[in-house]
Amino acid sequence: MYLHGLWQALLKYVDPGIRALYISCWQCLSSLHHFASLHILTYFLLSFLMPNNVPNLYRWGVFRRLANRLESLDRFLEAMTDMMKFSDAEDRQIRHYGRKIISLTEIANATMNSSNIGATLLVICSEEQVPYKAAFFKMLVLIRRRRSAFPAYLNTRISALLDYSIEHNMVLRTRGIDPRVQLGIKELIIVRKPRATRQSTIEAVTPVSSARGSSAGSLKTPNEPLGACLRATVERETDALELGLAKVDVLLEALAGLMATVLYLKS
Repeated sequence: MYLHGLWQALLKYVDPGIRALYISCWQCLSSLHHFASLHILTYFLLSFLMPNNVPNLYRWGVFRRLANRLESLDRFLEAMTDMMKFSDAEDRQIRHYGRKIISLTEIANATMNSSNIGATLLVICSEEQVPYKAAFFKMLVLIRRRRSAFPAYLNTRISALLDYSIEHNMVLRTRGIDPRVQLGIKELIIVRKPRATRQSTIEAVTPVSSARGSSAGSLKTPNEPLGACLRATVERETDALELGLAKVDVLLEALAGLMATVLYLKS
């Protein structure tokens, strides 16, 4: 009867009609000593305590259907839409379903790699694959944002999902395309500050000389040849720096292409 008392305290959060139905069923089953049915009734009440839009992942059928859909791209987007319903879930729901959420995300991660899409922001994907990759990374962003609500024992598995996918600031462009921008998820986009050309301001200090017997001072003009020479030197060094940075960009793009080839061969 302790369980009944616990649920009596929680019934105030349930619709009055469901509350009356629950109490009637409990009284009937108790009189018949159907204790197994009482557990089923308790499970029934729990399903009403959780918001209807959040999948009940502890129902084996619900979890199994989502897992099956995430194992291939055929119904991948449909399953990820259901998973994204946890974005507005309460912390207690994230804690309750945390292990199941991470398990399903791991299945989606495996599907990204087996489908040659790649669960990484270091390589781009084809236009046809963008919706699948974007849906997966939206789920990773959700997990990162709500990480504090997940049970602590899941930290290792969460780190394995996030550390090599979104928990870095590396940007590698392939054919001039930024993989982060390609997905269109603003939480992942890193805005690079434009390389400002260094402007050298050379101010020549002009001495003021006052002639004896004269009430006004005269200004001497700065040494123009020296100032022009210094300015040209600074501009030449700036151009050389810009050229060096451009070569680094080319090397990074080549590295990204090499990594994409390695991932393809490994798959």
